[in-house]
Amino acid sequence: MNCYIDDFNLVRVESNDYIDTIYLLGERLQYVATEGYFQYFKSMKEIPLHYADRISINNNDYPLNIGIVTLKERFNERYRYDGALGAIYEKEKTTFRLFSPVAKEIYVVVDDKSYQMNYVEPVWESEVLGDFEGKKYYYYVRLVDSFQKVTDPYAKAGNLDYSIVVDLDKTKVMQEDFIKFNKHEDAVIYEGHIRDLTNKLTVKHKNEYLGLINEAKELNDSVIKYVKKLGMTHLQLLPLQDFIGVNENNKEESYNWGYNPQQYFALTGWYSSNPNDPYMRINEFKEVVDYAHKNKLGINVDVVYNHVYERGMFPYDKLVPGYFYRHDKNYNPSDSAGVGNDIETRNYMVRKLIVESLEYLTNTFKIDGYRFDLMGLMDIETMVEIEKRLKLINPNIMLYGEGWNMNNPIDDNLRSHMHNNALFPYYGHFNDSFRNIIKGNQHELERGFASGNSKDLKNVSKVILGTKELFANLRQTINYVECHDNYTFYDQMIESNVDLSEIKYYQDFANHLIAVSQGIAFYHAGQEMYRSKNLVENSYKSDDNINGIVWEKYESISKLKDILKIRKKYVNKKTSTNKIVEKDGLLIYTIKLSSSEIKMYLKNNFKLNEIKEKDTLIFNSQVINNNNGVYSIDMPGIYIFSK
Repeated sequence: MNCYIDDFNLVRVESNDYIDTIYLLGERLQYVATEGYFQYFKSMKEIPLHYADRISINNNDYPLNIGIVTLKERFNERYRYDGALGAIYEKEKTTFRLFSPVAKEIYVVVDDKSYQMNYVEPVWESEVLGDFEGKKYYYYVRLVDSFQKVTDPYAKAGNLDYSIVVDLDKTKVMQEDFIKFNKHEDAVIYEGHIRDLTNKLTVKHKNEYLGLINEAKELNDSVIKYVKKLGMTHLQLLPLQDFIGVNENNKEESYNWGYNPQQYFALTGWYSSNPNDPYMRINEFKEVVDYAHKNKLGINVDVVYNHVYERGMFPYDKLVPGYFYRHDKNYNPSDSAGVGNDIETRNYMVRKLIVESLEYLTNTFKIDGYRFDLMGLMDIETMVEIEKRLKLINPNIMLYGEGWNMNNPIDDNLRSHMHNNALFPYYGHFNDSFRNIIKGNQHELERGFASGNSKDLKNVSKVILGTKELFANLRQTINYVECHDNYTFYDQMIESNVDLSEIKYYQDFANHLIAVSQGIAFYHAGQEMYRSKNLVENSYKSDDNINGIVWEKYESISKLKDILKIRKKYVNKKTSTNKIVEKDGLLIYTIKLSSSEIKMYLKNNFKLNEIKEKDTLIFNSQVINNNNGVYSIDMPGIYIFSK
């Protein structure tokens, strides 16, 4: 016979047996209804959730479990706390504070010694005297009749077994501030995974944080300086918050992108030169960001707040069962992210954890921006609160994500998807229309405009000019043709049966189209070098032979640098006039400024075109022949003339 608290005065008993008497804390409960196997009973008094743990039925004693009471809106409204949580360190004492309004007893175990915590609704607290810097700790939590070991969801360091008390004043003092960058539409983002970026380089800290700032003989530079000199404004790193799927002490055992979050305040040790030193990963990443800022390159980080790796491994269900996760109207867990544990971002204390973890990362590491994985599964109120709070730290913080409209229990008008962009206009969105029109639909493996498809030139023009029928401002559209997900452009061309001899020309064209399109420009690391993952579409746990970037010295790199300089001078200017017309199979894209004008010929095939131009040629994607002002073009690309 299983018994559960389903509301503040409602108990559910799972049994077909006849129940004659049922008592809770001396009160005889009243029968309400039977629904199949479930029998419901009502208390005239509010059930004290932090105290009631046994129930008497027909003179037999049974454990009283936490049911769906934690999923009720009344629970979310009542149990809120705005103070600091986690381990608050001072040299003479550490205060441990934990949210769990349904626990019956909690002990904090510090340096192998147990201390009882006191409950003051809705948190448990213990002030432990002594200097516990660097000491391991965890909680013993009793929800019903047994204790479970639980790590701290607010821990700044630790692993699956324990958390660690950290004195942030002992960490590296950063010398540089956030980069000054408030015109987000001018951003050029380079997305990379730390291991991918360094794995094929001759650097001291291969596969590690510091590998990004080591000088590599293959680049004659560090990765950070290479990215900056390429013309990028920001390096976006795949997730760094502690994740499951790798072994920190045996780094070659497995590979993972990092979309398996386990801790939201602690960084992963997989990229640290010494994973067993809790301070090392903090200091090393600080050093990377400082180095990037010194070189005027912003650091953005990919964050995952739509799901955790595995519900049973994440601490929250052992503290407040069910509360952290999203459920449908029938109280079944939703599975919109595909892993069975969507996070309920609308709940007050869940939103608090999300916002405060981002505040911590921003304050501690001076991160310049965040990319939100499956942002459409988060609610708009949370996104607006994130913006508000992070702007207090960095008014120029960059915020963007995957604004897909995915089916989930949140009402459509509350979802953070791109079609609701007017409700949170500060955020940017990955523009899948741009991707599909320029690259080709990745699910149907069709050609796009960049590889010779000219069937939809009207929409080609629309996405190049900023997809203005969807986005009200240019900072909202992120123009891209590949990212860590799905096929690289090169591999999709192979899968789409494009002739191998043509692919690199088409890829150059696509890369250059991104540069001259209105809005944010986004490049996947290695895209400028025709990156392939050997036709692996989802390489999230593939090995280094698939994911590691081979740094080649193609002419395409200098070409991308050149066109990004033109972008900086001409694209996204508020006073510009932008127009695209079709002529003789070409798109002619004109940008007029008050004192200058450029005309771009966009060509997506290998047919011969001849154009007459008296203006000066300032950029050509491929070789172009000039015969007294008559230019012969027979390869795809962008050909730019300046008055």
